[in-house]
Amino acid sequence: MRIYVRHMRKAIIAGDLDRAGRIGIAAYRVANTHERRFLETYLGPNTAYLAGLAPKP
Repeated sequence: MRIYVRHMRKAIIAGDLDRAGRIGIAAYRVANTHERRFLETYLGPNTAYLAGLAPKP
């Protein structure tokens, strides 16, 4: 999970928020519950929907 966060931070610093979001959503799909909560701080509460893992809220 650290590698995903590292690449997300690099993309955010570079101003490429779209890329950071795509990386985060890919990480969310393979993350466990604790890691998903952490990723939601970056991506927001609708992350499960964006990742295709939940119906639209």
